[in-house]
Amino acid sequence: MGEEEKAAALKRAAEDAATSELMTRLQLTRKYYTEAIRFIEVLHAGTSVVCQLLSSKNKSEVIEAMDFFVVLDAYKIEAARTGIRRMLRLIWTKGNSDEGKGVQTHLIDCYRGLFFTAPDSFSENDAANYIARNMISLTFGATPAELTSLEQLLNTMVKAEHVSDLVVTKLWQVYGVQKQDISKNQRRGAIIVLGMLATADPEIVVKEMGIMLQVGLGKLGRKDLVLAKYTCLALRRMHPAKQQGKRISAGAPKLPNDHALLKQLAAIVEIISDSKEWYGVAEQAIGAVYTLAKHPDTLCSEILRRKTKHVFQPPGAPIDTDAMEGIEDGTGLPSPPPEDFEGKQKGSLALSQLLFIVGHIAIKQIVHLELCELDFKRRKAEKDKTGSPGKSASVDEQELDLIGGTTEDDFTEAMAHIRERELLYGENSLLSNFSPMVTEICSNNTAYQDEDLQAAATLCMAKLMCVSSEYCEKNLPLLITILERSHNAVTRSNVVIALGDMAVCFNHLIDENTDFLYRRLDDNDALVKRTCLMTLTFLILAGQVKVKGQLGAMAKCLEDPDKRIADLSKMFFTELATKDNAVYNHFIDMFSLLTAEKGLEEDALKRIIKFLSSFIEKDKHAKQLADKLAARLQRCETERQWNDIAYVLSLLQHKNEDIQKTLNGGFHLVEAAA
Repeated sequence: MGEEEKAAALKRAAEDAATSELMTRLQLTRKYYTEAIRFIEVLHAGTSVVCQLLSSKNKSEVIEAMDFFVVLDAYKIEAARTGIRRMLRLIWTKGNSDEGKGVQTHLIDCYRGLFFTAPDSFSENDAANYIARNMISLTFGATPAELTSLEQLLNTMVKAEHVSDLVVTKLWQVYGVQKQDISKNQRRGAIIVLGMLATADPEIVVKEMGIMLQVGLGKLGRKDLVLAKYTCLALRRMHPAKQQGKRISAGAPKLPNDHALLKQLAAIVEIISDSKEWYGVAEQAIGAVYTLAKHPDTLCSEILRRKTKHVFQPPGAPIDTDAMEGIEDGTGLPSPPPEDFEGKQKGSLALSQLLFIVGHIAIKQIVHLELCELDFKRRKAEKDKTGSPGKSASVDEQELDLIGGTTEDDFTEAMAHIRERELLYGENSLLSNFSPMVTEICSNNTAYQDEDLQAAATLCMAKLMCVSSEYCEKNLPLLITILERSHNAVTRSNVVIALGDMAVCFNHLIDENTDFLYRRLDDNDALVKRTCLMTLTFLILAGQVKVKGQLGAMAKCLEDPDKRIADLSKMFFTELATKDNAVYNHFIDMFSLLTAEKGLEEDALKRIIKFLSSFIEKDKHAKQLADKLAARLQRCETERQWNDIAYVLSLLQHKNEDIQKTLNGGFHLVEAAA
């Protein structure tokens, strides 16, 4: 072999070696990426399992699950956000034990690290901007349940002084900025968060009333009704809600009816809009009026009169500008006239909006009367305790003298009379003009065929029925007919909730008609079924309705395809089991109803029975149930019936040899003996 050939051979060998090394490196790289992708897929798949661990009864598992999502977020893994949102519900963990407090504290620490701690390199101003942006981002795409949990979390953090004044200032800047380059979601998020912070410190919104007048109740709010809705909600936080048994210091004094803020709230209710968002705005604005005004009933009467004129004025009639007279948008200039909807709004839609206002004012008026009664009792108790105050203003002295001459029973009786006879039947009552009209619309769905109008009228009638027992008794058959026949799932859900409210207000009327409620547990729509289950859960656990053998329908929900319904049913029976042998007392009735259910498969029945029998913990109860069920064995007509009873007996710790012998003999032996 010549020198050239040797050189060529060496060169080829070197190239082959390099190629081989490159191939090995590429194979290792490919293996690394393949394993990395596989690892990421495993993490993504595992997040659903770890999400379930957040509901574990074991404190350490819950805390480790939270830490898992924090680490995932640090590595920018997408699936972490689902778990971080799911963690929010842990703020409701009962804190009366060390475990509950530990979970809450760890949740707050996790959220502080994720959203409320800026990098060390940031200046104080940049850090405040960073935290404000994070807080706003928490509201994006959040469900109502997540927003409620977030509110509780932020309330806790404000009380613990984890939110600085500078961050609050930055949030107000985002909300109030007039530039066009800010997104609607950012502005909405800012006021949502500020409203949540104000639940702990009302001064946060009291000090910035002017900005809310100018932005949320001004031009921007008229263009973005969601922004207006959350602005009204934030305004309601100026007066913190009173906790039962505790008196909380007021955030701001009640406002006179001619205050600019109340005028703007009235104007936002009367705005002409075809958007579905109008209903949310009207609800919160009326709520804000009743929270902030010294005489909210007078102001709402004026709103109702003006809205009624607008709805029923003949086509082509001159525009009634009284509603907007003297109202300013916070800039010192008169408010602009309504948008181009005037005169063009669909008649049925305008009437739907009017009926919504009527119903909501009726409900708020009841609450207002109850608050008046509580305030009377509080002031009377203070007067009885301290005697006549010598330094009070003359008006206050006169009011206190009147209080001193009135007993609590007299005042309560007067409030009950106003609610029962005056609001819907009084000669001078404004609401009395609407109650017959609402009944007429609901009972004639062929003449009034618009689905939205029927839904609004049904909701309005249901709210009016919560005011007076006479009106409730008169219209209850109509409401139940709507519940049974309406094709609109939202209407049926609203009626279910209304019947739940009536069961609290007028128990004697609803107690005889609970079967109609239980029937909705078999509704074709999951929303109606879930609403019904939640309503019955509250009523039964609060002792508002008597259970008459219908619990089997709720037990059937344990096997519902909708996981939320199944979980809610499990929670109900877990809570029910803590109340005086309730599961034991109704076990036989539930078993009878479930075994008679033709659509329930045998495996599903066994899972339900196994879950329910886990609450029969006392040997005495197990033996009594076993004796009652064993007596049924000889009456079984089919093998399935025999097997069902035999399965229950196998779960109960009865220790009865006679029963065991009968079970060992099997169905055919019993049949022959019969």
